[in-house]
Amino acid sequence: MGKFSSVQIFLERVKAVLALFWDFLKRIYVIVWGWAKVRLPFVKALVRRHTNNPSTLFVDIAIAVLVLYTAFGLLGYILIYPKKSETSFTETLAILYPLPAAKVNNSFIWSHKFLERLRFLNTFNHQVPKDTALKPPTDAELRTRVLEGLIEDRVIVLEAKQRGLRVTEEELTKALEKQGKAEDVAKKIDELYGMNLADFKEIIAEQLLKEKVKNAVLTKVRVRHILISTQPVANEAKKQLDTGRDFAEVAKEFSQDAKSKDSGGDLGYWRKGELSAQISPGFEEAAFAQQVNQISGLIQSPFGFHILQVTERSGDNLQTYEEWYKQQLSKYRLKRYVKT
Repeated sequence: MGKFSSVQIFLERVKAVLALFWDFLKRIYVIVWGWAKVRLPFVKALVRRHTNNPSTLFVDIAIAVLVLYTAFGLLGYILIYPKKSETSFTETLAILYPLPAAKVNNSFIWSHKFLERLRFLNTFNHQVPKDTALKPPTDAELRTRVLEGLIEDRVIVLEAKQRGLRVTEEELTKALEKQGKAEDVAKKIDELYGMNLADFKEIIAEQLLKEKVKNAVLTKVRVRHILISTQPVANEAKKQLDTGRDFAEVAKEFSQDAKSKDSGGDLGYWRKGELSAQISPGFEEAAFAQQVNQISGLIQSPFGFHILQVTERSGDNLQTYEEWYKQQLSKYRLKRYVKT
C-alpha cells in the first residue's frame, strides 16, 4: 500500500477509535456516577470530600479511570477468548485494548481486526437467500477462515517486505477505479458487508500485494488457444498452423471460444493450478510443458479440442500458490490466541 494511503487509513482509524472511546467514557460517567452518588455511601463521602478539598478530585478521578480501564480490559479478555463473543460491544473493547488474535513471528494480528473481518463475513452471509443450495458455513468454519486469512495476509506482507515489494498509491487508485464510482462502491460494500470505503481500500491493497508476491515467486505463462468442438475441424486448424499461418488469424477463423477468438485466442497470464481449475488438468500440463511460441497438438478437454501456444513465460518455480504458501508458512513461528 502507498505511504499516503497507509497514513490516511491509519488517521481515519485513530479518529474513529478516539470518538468511540470518548463516547464510551461519557456514557460510563453519566450512568455510573449518577447512580453512585445516590446509592453508594462512600461516593457520597467522596462528593463531600471534594467539596471540602478540591485538590483531591484529580487523584480520585485518575484512580477511578484506572480501575474502570482495568475492569473493562478484563471483561474484554473474557468476551474475546473464553466466550468467543462477536457483539459490537466486544468489538469496541477490542479496539480500546490491544488483545492479540494471533502472532506471526513477532508481528501481532489484533483481535479488533479479527472481529471486524468476522462481522463483514457474517453480514454478507445474512444476505444469502435461505433457500439456496449452498450450505452456510458454521460459526467455527467462519472463525477459522477469518483467522487463517489474516495469518496469510500477514505472511504475505512479511514475504513482500523481504523482496522489496509494495503497492503504490497509483496502483491502489487504479484498482479502486475499476470497481466503479466511489459513492456507488461505498453504498454496495456497506449493503453487502457493512464495511466502509477505508476498510475496502485496505482489503484491495492486500489483494494487490498478494498478486505481486505471486508474480515474483511463481512461474507464470501467457497462453492463447483455439477451441473447436469437433476433431476433424480441429485437425484442419492445426494443419493451417503447420503451414506457417499466423496463430491469431487461425483463432479468429476457427475458434469457438467467443471470449477469446477476437483477441487471437489470448487467455492472459496463468500460474500453476489455475488453468487446471478453469479448463482441465491436461490443458494446464501442456501449457507449462510448452516452450515459448511452440504450437501444441490437439488437447482434449470437457469443452472440446484445444490447440495452444505459450507466448510469454517468467519464473522457474512450478509450485501452485497453495504449495508455495504451505512451504513458506512452515518457516514462521505461529501463535493463535482466539478460539475457532
